[in-house]
Amino acid sequence: MTDSGSFRAGASGSHTALVGVEVLVLDADTRVHDGIAQLLSEASLHVTCVAESDRALALVERQFFSVALVDIDTVSPRDGIETIKEIKRRSPTTMVIAMTPRRSYDDAVDAVRAGAVDLILKSPDSVAYLKDRVLDAAGRSVGKREVDSVLGEVRTVHEEFLKRFMEAERQAIDLGDKVAGRDESRMIHLDELAVLVVDEVDDFVTAMMDAQPKGFRFMHATSGGEALDRVSAGTYHYAMVAEDISDLPARTIARTIRNQHPDTVVLTFLGPSENGRVDLVETNGTRTILKPFTEAKQLIGRLDELAEAWRAKARERRYTQAFREKHYDFLRRYVELKTKIDRALNEGPG
Repeated sequence: MTDSGSFRAGASGSHTALVGVEVLVLDADTRVHDGIAQLLSEASLHVTCVAESDRALALVERQFFSVALVDIDTVSPRDGIETIKEIKRRSPTTMVIAMTPRRSYDDAVDAVRAGAVDLILKSPDSVAYLKDRVLDAAGRSVGKREVDSVLGEVRTVHEEFLKRFMEAERQAIDLGDKVAGRDESRMIHLDELAVLVVDEVDDFVTAMMDAQPKGFRFMHATSGGEALDRVSAGTYHYAMVAEDISDLPARTIARTIRNQHPDTVVLTFLGPSENGRVDLVETNGTRTILKPFTEAKQLIGRLDELAEAWRAKARERRYTQAFREKHYDFLRRYVELKTKIDRALNEGPG
């Protein structure tokens, strides 16, 4: 395609026309624009031609192109390689065909690595091949988008079905407990919640014990080492760790407790004082649940709320465990199918 007539109409393939499919052409030579536009318009493809890579990328951001034809030397030699890579990053399902005025193994390898499905020599002999490749690529892109739409709907229905199935199983478990006269709260041993308070001073834990909140049993550890020994020897529903503990960092204590007992709810606290606070330690960091924390009774007032949250979490664990035991094969197939759907949706053609 070193002359202006390289991509003029004349050759045609056996492909069915893909009406309305968008094709983007990036080439600094406006004569190439005219030839490709005429060639592909015969197949009812809608062609947009630009001479600058920035303009091409801006268009890709605004609309979807099934196929992009990219000259690897626009705007300067081999600049098109990076443009191909960027088009694929912004629009993974766009099929990119690279064009080059020379036969080069390195160009071909780099273009394919960047995301191109083919590298076509810009010469009159390549006109028919170019048209066939564009039509093939357009068909694959359209088909991929249609399949993605169906798979997305399947995934949504799939997940909704699992939620409804699990909810039905929860109701069945609760009904079975009622019919059998079983006390759910005693089955999951929630009549008393064990709380470990890690603090070098006695004031806070003494205030908690003196309040005698119903359904809670408090244990006191005066150092991080003692706390970890207690956690290794027993199970606690809650651990409250003072941030100013001196022998070990509070975060280290909290992380160790969570690693040993993932079900233990871990809180760190500073105070009670004017600048005090209470944080909930979560998988990806901490979340403040009480600030300012100036008096022990503030946290005592939240214990019932924390207890109910624990009971809800315990019930959910019981439901999940029962569901897994009863429907292990179904869950295994569910995960396998979901993985395949996700992979199909994430892997664009080309």
